[in-house]
Amino acid sequence: IPFRVLSGLTSGLSALAGAGIPATMRGINKAVILATGHAAGTDDDLDWTAIARTGQPIVVYMGMANLPLISASLLGGGLPPSTPAAVIVAATTLQERIVVATLATIAEEVAAAGLTAP
Repeated sequence: IPFRVLSGLTSGLSALAGAGIPATMRGINKAVILATGHAAGTDDDLDWTAIARTGQPIVVYMGMANLPLISASLLGGGLPPSTPAAVIVAATTLQERIVVATLATIAEEVAAAGLTAP
């Protein structure tokens, strides 16, 4: 089967760049955590408390259905309610939608905006 490899960026970082949201900022953070949210609340879940304790930006893939649980877990892990948060759906397409809020309100804002997983 003929094929070719196209190198590129992960969708999480590309979505941030397209939305004008920096993944890193000198003097603010030292790392970016890439995590999946599809298993939140299951035995196969990540330790969101440990992730929250890092204080580093977190890019969550496949987390829309579990957004309320993930944000509550991050808050329970010690991230301040005022932590900036964004949800980007259908990044870099004509259907792109972005909601920016705080960690305490992001799940409610996303629901109010009617965003759903692609």
